[in-house]
Amino acid sequence: MTCEWYTLKDIKDLPGLVCSYESLRQKSIREAWQSRKRQGRGGGQEYHIDSLPKETRAYLLEQAIEKIPDPVGNLQAVKGKYDVVTAENLPEPASLPKWRRNTMDARLQILHLVDQLSGQFGVSKSIDKVVARAKTGTLPEYIQALIPIANARSNGGAGKQTLSRRTLFRWRELRETGTTALAPAEPPKQKIPAWAPYFLKCWQKPQSVSIPDALEELKLIIPANVQMPSYSQANRFLKKLSSVDRERGRRSPKELKALQPYRRRSTDDLQPLDVVLCDGHSFKARVAHPVHGKPFHPEVCACIDATTRLVTGWSAGLAESAETVADALRHSMMVNPGKERGGIPAIFYTDPGSGNTAKVNSDPLFGRYARFGITFKTGITGNSQARGLVERLQSTLWVKAAKQLETYTGTGMDPSTEHKNYRILMKDIKAMASSNMLPTWSQFLDLCRQAVERYNNRPHSELPKVTDAEGKTRNMTPSECWDLFVAKGWTPDTVTAQELADMFRPRTIVKTSRGQVRLFGNVYFNKELQHHNGKVIVEYEPQDGQYVYVRDMEERLICRAEFEANRSSFYAVSAVEDAREKRAERRAKLKLQQLEEIDLERRGVVETTSINPQDVLDLKRELLIESSAEKTIELPTDPAGRIRFYRALQNRISTNDTLDPQEEAWIEKFRNSSEYRTLLDMEDDASGTAEAK
Repeated sequence: MTCEWYTLKDIKDLPGLVCSYESLRQKSIREAWQSRKRQGRGGGQEYHIDSLPKETRAYLLEQAIEKIPDPVGNLQAVKGKYDVVTAENLPEPASLPKWRRNTMDARLQILHLVDQLSGQFGVSKSIDKVVARAKTGTLPEYIQALIPIANARSNGGAGKQTLSRRTLFRWRELRETGTTALAPAEPPKQKIPAWAPYFLKCWQKPQSVSIPDALEELKLIIPANVQMPSYSQANRFLKKLSSVDRERGRRSPKELKALQPYRRRSTDDLQPLDVVLCDGHSFKARVAHPVHGKPFHPEVCACIDATTRLVTGWSAGLAESAETVADALRHSMMVNPGKERGGIPAIFYTDPGSGNTAKVNSDPLFGRYARFGITFKTGITGNSQARGLVERLQSTLWVKAAKQLETYTGTGMDPSTEHKNYRILMKDIKAMASSNMLPTWSQFLDLCRQAVERYNNRPHSELPKVTDAEGKTRNMTPSECWDLFVAKGWTPDTVTAQELADMFRPRTIVKTSRGQVRLFGNVYFNKELQHHNGKVIVEYEPQDGQYVYVRDMEERLICRAEFEANRSSFYAVSAVEDAREKRAERRAKLKLQQLEEIDLERRGVVETTSINPQDVLDLKRELLIESSAEKTIELPTDPAGRIRFYRALQNRISTNDTLDPQEEAWIEKFRNSSEYRTLLDMEDDASGTAEAK
């Protein structure tokens, strides 16, 4: 049986043709049915469907609909989530939202059913039958499930469960102009509510206020002619905004970048050491201070090669400083039997921190970067996203290492356990001046060394994949990636250990006169300098203040000048000691201010209004005069006590009172201390404030 032609055997005993074979043949002759010779195997005649009785044609139409196969092959897929065969050759199908594309495809499937039937029964009859069966819900199950999708009006909502003759004819006409014409029109965009700008003013705040709180504030600023929104309206409005627009104002520009598009930087065209990134990190675990043994958070700094992801060098210090960065760079360039991978980077990329940009490192003439021919680049302040490679290193290297210690204080540590460990730690230190829980400085450095070694020999997800000896596919390790470049003929630029030590001495320009140069308050002398006057280049050892190297402005070595005299100290002060002294002075000044506040609160002179600094000094002087009246004066041991004692002695001197030798020796020693300079700064600040008033 074909779609249009039937033999007498095919139609015998169908509705309207229930009779014998001979009667059926006579009926076809009598009614002059349209016929032709049977196609294919066998002989005889076959008759066109239009010649058959009405009842027979209707029955054949019903059977044709029932026998149309389900193109999805899985009815449950249609019922749960529509995903029927998509029409081919759609112009810009990605431009359509999913609900519009689903509606278009559903209409195409229904029209395909009409096309299958129209070959037998004509378009009009096929449409009538499909409409009638849709009304009674007796279409093939997969077609019946497509009807509400095809009738969707907006946003993919379910439409009517029936079809109309006019609708199917209209769909056929739209299909002639292109399949995308069957997609429903895009609904008009909703207008922004009048209350929206006022609501966003209350919502977009860094305090991250809630919707109810924002609505509460909105009541105070919304104009009288604008209707207040409900909670549901405000919530729906926020959901329609993009994440960037919704969080704008609630997050800083730096935090907002986490939601914005970003550019991924490829390293495919780079070789090792073309770009080396460096960043410092406050270690997230407490470690014993190498000087006083108390717990503190050290600063760690690592250099990572952008191409191979290899940590080429690292260093640790007491705090962020130029020397910690320089030491990490020095270690990155070091190559010896114990450290086989390293070299001079072409570009050294860091954040604009003070340690990275310190003049001793970044000076274009005498800085360490310039002396090695390294191009120094810094990122934009607050744009850590641009240094994602080295920022990621902090968590995979240093944070992972810190989590091995009981004294870990970073993200994820249980607050109760952290507090408990800290109390045990401080109790041990108070009783024994140390704690088994607290790693020593040496143990900390060993931990860092092992962490770097593990990182460099662990597969990295951003490196190419290889098949290992066991036949497993995995990513390369940074060390393997570095060695691969070496095997292909690449060699790093390196320097000898002697050159490295020499080149890493900081430089500065000073004036020489009469065989002397001055640096950090020290005087250095060599008779060879008597032939030079004016500017010279001085190289110094940060850890040793006993000597400096002096060069002329063309960098020819003149001499090694030795420490001879110092107006502010009887002993040579190195650059490290000078920095340590200044740091101690800053900390001492802060502590002295806190001690003064505690003393004033204890004596009950703190008022809710601001205190005149001159009044505070006058009060302190009165208290010191009273204490100086005592006959026996013990030498104080705390900073605040030494200042009070010094002021008392000064008052006695001003009244022509005689000091004993012990007091005279003490006051002379005190005048050479950092506490004395801090005292002078405090009095200058107080007098300046008083004069301003």
